[in-house]
Amino acid sequence: MTEHPMTEDSVFRVVRTQICEVMDGLRPDDVTLDDRLADLGADSIDRMDVVAGAQRQLGLELEPRRFAGVSDIRSLVATLHAALSEQSRHPGGQAVPR
Repeated sequence: MTEHPMTEDSVFRVVRTQICEVMDGLRPDDVTLDDRLADLGADSIDRMDVVAGAQRQLGLELEPRRFAGVSDIRSLVATLHAALSEQSRHPGGQAVPR
């Protein structure tokens, strides 16, 4: 089994880009792993847009329940990275939901 080539840092860069696209006025340097989207001014629609955009960029399609425990950007990145790893272990399909 091979791991997905994207590192957590690569996933963070994708998430950070999505946050900056959704949240007008934010620059990449404004976003850290320990930030919460709500603290950056994101409402529930913004948060959904960030998650959907990141999934699209990463080639993922996950059940919304996968994000239930996500409280900050670090946990969002970890969730997406884990899904990429699952997907690489199950080629030809989508990430297996847990």
